[in-house]
Amino acid sequence: MDKPIYTITSKSDDRVFIHAMPGHFISASSHLNYYVGTSDIKHNHNVSVDAAMLLARYYAEHDIHVDTVLCLYETQALGAYLAHELARPNMLNPNPDDTVFVLGSEYDSAGNLIFRDNLKKLINGKNVLVLISCITSGRTVARAMESVQYYGGRVAGVSAIFSATDTVEGVHVDSIFNADDIPGYEAYAPHDCPHCRAGERVDAIANGYGYSLL
Repeated sequence: MDKPIYTITSKSDDRVFIHAMPGHFISASSHLNYYVGTSDIKHNHNVSVDAAMLLARYYAEHDIHVDTVLCLYETQALGAYLAHELARPNMLNPNPDDTVFVLGSEYDSAGNLIFRDNLKKLINGKNVLVLISCITSGRTVARAMESVQYYGGRVAGVSAIFSATDTVEGVHVDSIFNADDIPGYEAYAPHDCPHCRAGERVDAIANGYGYSLL
């Protein structure tokens, strides 16, 4: 696949960036005309630290207390830096004495998000921030939010590197990038994809971990 790759920088910090590649991509719930690459923010220390600072602002400005950062799709490094920022002293909370936990995701054979017995205490009774790299339809995040509630936690917020939607299940999504940052970005229901109707082949299967060429 020989496609152009565009670098898009954050309006708030030009050291934070994603990549966008046009084409015909399919995810678990949608067909997409762009693949959004977030690998640098997830895996590059310097970019990840700066991104965490941007994401932490929303919670500081809105005085939202977070006990646990639940990390989906390889966002643990970003989640750790975000937890560090959330635990920093600030004007609203000058002497924080609470630890912010960082928790990865595990799924059972049916695709349900589960928490082992030794980790339930990080969810039960806690204010949980759900962190993910990209949100298209919001279904993955919605299932994670349900799981948090099943285990007795409260969803304090949803944060994403890129999100095509402003809310999930009535909860505001705070994201560094949105669909307006990628001109022409569209997500289609599988049965209503113009690329499929035009007979265009699928370039790759994409999910939160990356893409696989076909």
